Amino acid sequence: MKKYLIALSLVGLVSTSCYEKLNIAPPNSITNEQVMELLRTGNDETVTSIMGALAEALPAQIKGGGYVTFNQPYYAYNYQSQGTIREVSGNDVVLGRTTPGGDIGNLYSCTNLTNPAGDDLLGYWKRGYALVHAANKVFNILTEEMVDNSPSKALKSYAGWGYITRAYGYLWLMENFAYPYDPSNASQLGVPIYTVYSDAQPLKARAPQTEVYDSIFKWLDKGIAYMKEGAVDQGNNFTQNGEGKINLGFAYFIQARAALCAHKWDVAVSACDELIKNYPNLMTEDQYVAQNKNDDTGYPFVYYASNSGFTCLNANPENIFGYTNSNKAYGSQNSLFNVMLGSYQMRIDNRLYDLIDANDYRRANFQDFDGMEYGAPSSTGFTEGNQLTLSSYLNVKFAANVGVGMAIGNTTVSDPSIIDYSMFRVAEAYLMKAEALAQQGQDGPAKEVLNLLLAKRAKAGALLTCDNYSSMAGMTALEMVQLQTRIEMWGERGLEWYNNRRWNIPVNRSGSLDHHNPGLTYPVSGMTLPLPDQETQTNPLIVQN
Repeated sequence: MKKYLIALSLVGLVSTSCYEKLNIAPPNSITNEQVMELLRTGNDETVTSIMGALAEALPAQIKGGGYVTFNQPYYAYNYQSQGTIREVSGNDVVLGRTTPGGDIGNLYSCTNLTNPAGDDLLGYWKRGYALVHAANKVFNILTEEMVDNSPSKALKSYAGWGYITRAYGYLWLMENFAYPYDPSNASQLGVPIYTVYSDAQPLKARAPQTEVYDSIFKWLDKGIAYMKEGAVDQGNNFTQNGEGKINLGFAYFIQARAALCAHKWDVAVSACDELIKNYPNLMTEDQYVAQNKNDDTGYPFVYYASNSGFTCLNANPENIFGYTNSNKAYGSQNSLFNVMLGSYQMRIDNRLYDLIDANDYRRANFQDFDGMEYGAPSSTGFTEGNQLTLSSYLNVKFAANVGVGMAIGNTTVSDPSIIDYSMFRVAEAYLMKAEALAQQGQDGPAKEVLNLLLAKRAKAGALLTCDNYSSMAGMTALEMVQLQTRIEMWGERGLEWYNNRRWNIPVNRSGSLDHHNPGLTYPVSGMTLPLPDQETQTNPLIVQN
């Protein structure tokens, strides 16, 4: 009896007109052999007709959501919020003018972060395996032999997307549910590895970390190789990506990040070199620093999203991967870190602010508005919405009360929810490369890379280097990288949290003048999540952290 599993998996994805165009039997009569032969020998049009819908679902998983019931809890619901919300549990972000309460207050106080019965942990787990399962559906159909021998560039692109998506999913799981990599501990556990999509497949135990990371790099190498053989408009490019498409820029970024996590320093350097070469421009001061354009407006605060590289991709020449407003699906970064919406006031810890050199223009993205009154846009006027008494050390890095392409007025006119989102920037590639060099003891080359970034972050007429940056005297190269990463990437993707867990730096708010709980400490061991109950209670092979 012929098997119909693959063919049936395509029913609903391929239209009747496509079956007619491909000159194949009706859907209820298609066999695996027919599908496999068409993919093996077909041209781009044939392959796209069969595989297009399945493959195009992969980029959508990267900006996925719905991992938990909305508001139960909201911060684990989608890709933006899961990364962004990690910022409030660290050292460098202060939440609110006064002590926050509710769910977000618990996160700020590092409370309830490790409850295996909680929906938030389950949301992080679901995100990782949603990426894996979407990729595995592709490989239920494709084989390496088929892809290698196919004349279709589209098929090679789709295979590349699948491998990159799977690698990203497992990297996400490792950064959340596996303890930081220790090359001297071969018994460290990773997560279960599944490479087939099937509800009937046997449950698996947690694989060793070395096996998971080896698999991630194998998939990344294959994915990059296939994408380089694929079509230019299907990922074989380094475009500034505002549509969340999987391309070589995205792939090399994931490779660099994975290499840092797995201590593969040479791989990290090589991947970052590809990124720096293909994304040669960094933001200027005008693009990086939010500007209050309130002159002659009659309003105390006017921040146009279109002027800032953090809120408008057209103003961000260093964007590698992100989403214009119409493509981003969710606005969690904006809702949490844009004070001009009138909701949260995210502030920088004074201890970090004081380490930013006076000639470093990034310092200007944090303002002392203490005691000033602000009214957010509403349906009735530009300043008639939620009213706030503003704070010191206030972040305006993501400030916008006038959305991209909008104007001063009520929310119909100003709509500050129209905001772009940059997920990966090339500035981070400089920092990752510098870290990889410093981790190998190559302090001189590491500082040379940092100097390239610092030169672009110096105020007009000033020169910043590792040797004259005021707060870096006496630091090792690695400590310099850590500081500059905290400054450059403040408020982005939860990087402080995820990096500190790699660097073995605990939460310690002692000595802070603006944290509401300056006595709080939280150990690095608590930054690794326990596996959710839903997994441990249904898979008898699972060992809990």
